[in-house]
Amino acid sequence: MVDPARVDSLLGLGALAMVAVDAVVGVRLLLLAQRTRELPEAALGAAFVLLGAIGYPLSTAARRGLLPTDDSNALLMAVGFAAQNLACLAIYWMTARTFRAGERWARGLVVIAGLAFLTSYVGHALDSGFRGDTTGSAYYLGLVTRTGAFAWTCFESLRQYTRARRRLALGLVDPLVANRFLLFGLGTGGVFAAFAIFLVAQLLEAKVAEAGWVLAATGAAGLFAAVPTWLAFLPPPFYRRWFEARA
Repeated sequence: MVDPARVDSLLGLGALAMVAVDAVVGVRLLLLAQRTRELPEAALGAAFVLLGAIGYPLSTAARRGLLPTDDSNALLMAVGFAAQNLACLAIYWMTARTFRAGERWARGLVVIAGLAFLTSYVGHALDSGFRGDTTGSAYYLGLVTRTGAFAWTCFESLRQYTRARRRLALGLVDPLVANRFLLFGLGTGGVFAAFAIFLVAQLLEAKVAEAGWVLAATGAAGLFAAVPTWLAFLPPPFYRRWFEARA
């Protein structure tokens, strides 16, 4: 029997960790992009802020009926899904630009994802006006497309890590840089796991917001994603020194 108090604590801890890490890392990347004028940093920073610090908290609050009326919660859900879709579209674009630059199929995938998000959002609005914990083909289209963004990024980052390890043996890459590919892959893999768990839960549970195993699993995935994401973008001095010693 799942203890509701422990479930809520785990969910709260995982959600708080992911929101805090996404907010701090996202703002840092946006400030970096302001200095470098580089679009990948801007896209990734915007994605962290929009998804972790805005989209996820708003949609979770709406699903739990935080506001007093159905209309106000529907508006909260609409804003939350818009932020999530924009964040995941930025992830698609960043992945194509960073890992698959110049490849037509990658650019095409970004366009397909953008059209899927638009179709999903409009369809969800027409189906239910974002009221209640409703599902349908339009909703699932958006959820699957959001899940796919992090599956692709995780794959590409771990693929680059595998290639970097071969170069590392020849002294052709900085060990900290190689490690960041691994950390980014683990962090995005944790987000992918959270989305995948929620997708399965929507198919199995009538009321996802009240299912203890879903809350516990997504909370654990949030905790798992937060740690490598922090180390990848904001490694503490002792962590840097460890890799400098190896180099």
